[in-house]
Amino acid sequence: MMLILVLVPWLLPDAIGDIRMLVHKPWYLLLLLTLFVWLAISMCRTLTNIFNLRKKEAGITWCQILILFAVGTWFLGFLVIANIQKDSRYYLAIGIAGSMLAWVFQDTIKGVVAFIHLRQRHLLCIDDWIQVPKYNVDGEVKRVTLTTVTVCNWDTTISSVPTSALHADSFINLQKMVEGKTYGRQMSKSFILDTSRFHPLSAIEVEQLKALHRVDERLWCLPEDKIKEGVLNATLYRTYLFHWLMNHPYVSQQPFLLVRWKDQIEFGLPMEVCAFITDGNISSFEWQQSLIVEHVVESLDWFGLQLYQKKTYKKEAVQ
Repeated sequence: MMLILVLVPWLLPDAIGDIRMLVHKPWYLLLLLTLFVWLAISMCRTLTNIFNLRKKEAGITWCQILILFAVGTWFLGFLVIANIQKDSRYYLAIGIAGSMLAWVFQDTIKGVVAFIHLRQRHLLCIDDWIQVPKYNVDGEVKRVTLTTVTVCNWDTTISSVPTSALHADSFINLQKMVEGKTYGRQMSKSFILDTSRFHPLSAIEVEQLKALHRVDERLWCLPEDKIKEGVLNATLYRTYLFHWLMNHPYVSQQPFLLVRWKDQIEFGLPMEVCAFITDGNISSFEWQQSLIVEHVVESLDWFGLQLYQKKTYKKEAVQ
């Protein structure tokens, strides 16, 4: 409809060609400017959807910049066409209206700054795995615009986060870790060991461990000369677990690999295992982490150790 109104004066016959003089009217020029700005914004939004599907972040950036340029052009054009000057009676009204618009669209303005910041520093791309703890967001980025970032969470829900929130608050981008461009994904698990089972190894236990060492290839990573009488079983176990993790095909020795004791608590002595699993994919990571935890629990018995477990008392059945 707007396009028809604009083009009608140019399509009229010469007999009534004087109507073409409408093009010199301010309202007509403003209508023409609004049409072109509206077309530019519509085209940029359509291209943004296409670039989102094709995962072309550079194209999205240029589309958002063109939208801002179009809005700014319309505002400047309005001031020029309406001939709003400092001594004009409309100057104060324009100033008040501009202040109100700035207040209403403050989130949009913040989103513009955040969008430019994120794109210039390559902190956010489509298909990146991000976590935003404040908004309980954990999933893949599916759409990026000037004001919002749409994320498909791992629980199949959809979250829309303001772009400004990613700039003002902290968020975590795990994409490089998933792509294998880091040392891996960190696992950190604590196991509370029952200190009542800590004791120096006896001669019989040494022989049993050496016999197990010869038949179970998992124990080969522990040097046999370290299995000797009088060594604290907890110390030997910690040494074994460290060597076992060093030889694990999915565990990186960088940036660090730790098997350490933490501060004593009333239930026992916590042992912490910190390692980086090279496969950062969520399913592979959880699988390998679970296998490591299971092995930690299984191998405790080899050294005469056990995890602490609070005793439960059952009430005797009433006769």
